Amino acid sequence: MKILLLSLFLLLTNLGISQNPYHITIDKTSGLPSNSVYDIFQDSKGFMWFATGKGLCRYDGNDFKLYTADFQTSKSGSCIAEDKFGRIWYANFDGFLYYIEKGSLKALPQKTSLGYYRFGIIKNELFLIQPDAVLVYDLKSLKVKAKHALGDKEIRFCYATKDKFYVLGNNLYELDHKNEIKKHSLPKNFYAEIITPIINTWEEKIIINSKSSANYYSFEKGKFQKHKLNNPAEFTQNTAITDDAIWICTPNGVYKNDLTLNQNKTYFTDQNISFVFKDKHKNYWVSTLNKGILYIQDFSNNYIDLYPRPNSLAMGKNKIFIGAEKDLVYKLDCNSLQVEKIFETESNHAISQIFADTINDNVFFNSFKFHILNKNNKLTKEYSIAVKDIKKVDHKYFSFAASGLLGIFYIDKNLKSSWDVIFEKNKDKGFSGFNQALLLTNTNGKSTEYNSKNNTLYYATNNGLIAITNDGKNKEIKYKNETLFLIRIQKHKDEIIGLSTSEKLYSINSNNEISTFKLPNFLAKEKFNRFFIRNNYCYLFTANSIYEYDLETKNTQKVMSLSNDIEVTDVVLKNNQLLFATSKGIVIKKRQEIGRFPKPKLIINEILVNGKRKELNQLNELNPDENDVAIHFSTLSFVPNENYSVSYKINDSKWKTLDYTDKNLKLSSLSSGNYKIQLIINYNNAKIDLQTIQFEIKKPFWLKPLFLIGFGLLFLGLIYMYYKWQIRKIEYKNKLQLEKINLEKNLNQSKLKAIKSQMNPHFFYNALNTIQSFILSNDKKQAVNYLSKFSNLTRTILEMTEKETISIAEEIKTLSLYLDIEKARFEEDFSYQILVNEAIDTENIKIPTMLLQPYVENAVKHGLLHKQGEKLVTILFEKEAEHIKVSIDDNGIGRNKSAELNAIKNKNHNSFATEAMQNRVHLLNQYNQKNISIQYIDKTNLSNQSIGTKVVFEIPITY
Repeated sequence: MKILLLSLFLLLTNLGISQNPYHITIDKTSGLPSNSVYDIFQDSKGFMWFATGKGLCRYDGNDFKLYTADFQTSKSGSCIAEDKFGRIWYANFDGFLYYIEKGSLKALPQKTSLGYYRFGIIKNELFLIQPDAVLVYDLKSLKVKAKHALGDKEIRFCYATKDKFYVLGNNLYELDHKNEIKKHSLPKNFYAEIITPIINTWEEKIIINSKSSANYYSFEKGKFQKHKLNNPAEFTQNTAITDDAIWICTPNGVYKNDLTLNQNKTYFTDQNISFVFKDKHKNYWVSTLNKGILYIQDFSNNYIDLYPRPNSLAMGKNKIFIGAEKDLVYKLDCNSLQVEKIFETESNHAISQIFADTINDNVFFNSFKFHILNKNNKLTKEYSIAVKDIKKVDHKYFSFAASGLLGIFYIDKNLKSSWDVIFEKNKDKGFSGFNQALLLTNTNGKSTEYNSKNNTLYYATNNGLIAITNDGKNKEIKYKNETLFLIRIQKHKDEIIGLSTSEKLYSINSNNEISTFKLPNFLAKEKFNRFFIRNNYCYLFTANSIYEYDLETKNTQKVMSLSNDIEVTDVVLKNNQLLFATSKGIVIKKRQEIGRFPKPKLIINEILVNGKRKELNQLNELNPDENDVAIHFSTLSFVPNENYSVSYKINDSKWKTLDYTDKNLKLSSLSSGNYKIQLIINYNNAKIDLQTIQFEIKKPFWLKPLFLIGFGLLFLGLIYMYYKWQIRKIEYKNKLQLEKINLEKNLNQSKLKAIKSQMNPHFFYNALNTIQSFILSNDKKQAVNYLSKFSNLTRTILEMTEKETISIAEEIKTLSLYLDIEKARFEEDFSYQILVNEAIDTENIKIPTMLLQPYVENAVKHGLLHKQGEKLVTILFEKEAEHIKVSIDDNGIGRNKSAELNAIKNKNHNSFATEAMQNRVHLLNQYNQKNISIQYIDKTNLSNQSIGTKVVFEIPITY
């Protein structure tokens, strides 16, 4: 009997609160470069730094950034530190130092390495142990400023405090920033007791632990004192001192030895621990050599380790019933937090739903069957139906939603209820002893709820939301005339709240009116996979967080952040404590502490201008072509897996919000001017941590005032010059127009002169005398013939006055009429011939009117009239290239002899026709932009006597 009681006690003890605190695991699945982590550090901005098997990385609560380079001898290392310039340092296990500056990994110039030893950063100096001495580097120039030879053959350990650097060898050496060295002798048999030392600091003391024994020494004010751990480990990998305790990191967990209370505890015995670090917000980070990092907010007892894992929770009378995997039911005492197993089968099914009947002390739960336990934890009923949800209707009935069945059932038939009538009408005897009435069948129920305000049962089903009143009537309640598919419904006062398949919340009032459930803006955009109403609080589960929404005050606070290594499925509220069913067990949180999350920070990592990094003090003025600006930032969360979006605005524009994952703001092709870029974190329903970046993009030279003034003056000058040019152009155009008018006038006058030369009084007088002579001689035929030719010539000349050009054929006809009339004046010794080259198109090729006849008249009147003997005029039309060549050839007395005779007859004689035609040819050349040329050839014989004149025209061909 004693053995049985002892076994039961041990069982209950094992089901109690675990020694391990609730923690979040950060490993490769979270983005950690390697699960092997050797050191942890938090910089002045708040970033966490991890020395991993893949190198040094930075963590902002969500994203990791790994810093490595090809020149590294190895990447694994430890001893992370920060200098006054904001550079992060670490040493690899080969003993070489590296630092992060302006986003890049760089190497400290060092020739050799003694192997891995811790270095020290004290004010403006870096202390580094080397084979023959301690080197002191100036942190600004990174050059060696001092060298301290120690003379010890073997160095065991190095450690730096805020103001001193310690080297443990044959003695303990103490160096400070003044480069003063103090040498302290070690206690007798020191290395016999401290075989492999590890140095740390506590308050003003140096603590020297051994890796393989419980002994340790403290050193203060030049004196050593020996101590012994109460909770030693077989092998110590590292130590950390925080919370006035030495944390012994071992391959089998971490041992906490309190230095003031002489107490000890052991955590994570299944983990290979390398270091324990406490950050500025009093959170703990525990590094392991094979499973990443464990994040712990509190080492106090806030966690009940249950296996198999719990799935569902139900509140009873001062007890909580827990439905777990493998068909297990636990009972948790709300005061002692002790756990008792009350039901177990050999099934592997999980208990997904559990409900406590506080009136009859029954427990209803569902796994592969529906079970009922009585107040003695004995199984009284089980049925092969899949019940999804149970809710209390009144003191007698319960509503249930199951696969294919929806209805009500009771436990005590002796009680009376307003639902008795509908129960009797619909009761089903298919399950003996279950005492149920089926209100709906052939419908998959998902959840149920009862509203006492309107005495209505609600069922969330695969066919929509169904409402049933106690008179047996049922109807579907629609949202905007559309079927609403809900997966869970719960009641708060007179309101039913439901979660839809689209992961949105809806509200159904007592009038069966549906509306979207009102939440703060930042929450309304979220998607919810679960929700639970506990008292006056609604707990909303998102992918990354759990929020508490106060249904009375409408206040919201974050309860818990979720990570990939934990799933939360249920929550209950008891004694102002929240208990969560998670994949790791039962997590307990005090309500008054859940809102104490540190607020995130917005950190500007770097600013790139045209792809090149610029510091903030270099952003005051940018050149006109430096107009592509990229701002890289981090939303620094002090709790893992916290995601926050960032909003930004440029100058006085409206706020724009970036996506959660977007940590870059790119501004391209900015115009010149002053810019004020503001970024802010959207935290819950507020905006926090405003960051402002201001800069000016200078105007290009062509937009500067002097250039604009000069350009304006130049532009006005050009306008004035253009105006003057236009005026001159108009004047020149008018001049040309006037010249053209004058030219046309002169041309018309020349034409009149040409006509005058053809129709002069002498010509008419001579022609009429000739006609008279024919009449007097009674030669009527000759008179008629001559008169006909004379009239034709006159008419032709008059018609030509209306034409600018005539065809060669018309010119030949006119010349023939004229020469025939002139021939009558002469005896039989005058003749003429007109010859035309066959290549000439006489009908279509045009020549100016009144051009040839005056020259033919000159040949007759001045060349042939005074010649004795045969008189001949030859007119020849030839085609040469683009010209018509016309030759007027006479065998008269020549120009010189004719001039002499005219001079004798009339001293003032001037050939009117010749002068007029010369002028006319000149005017034609000007007006038509064509070159009509005239050449005079005085023909002579061998004795240089004149034998006639030849006039040659070259006229451009026109049609």
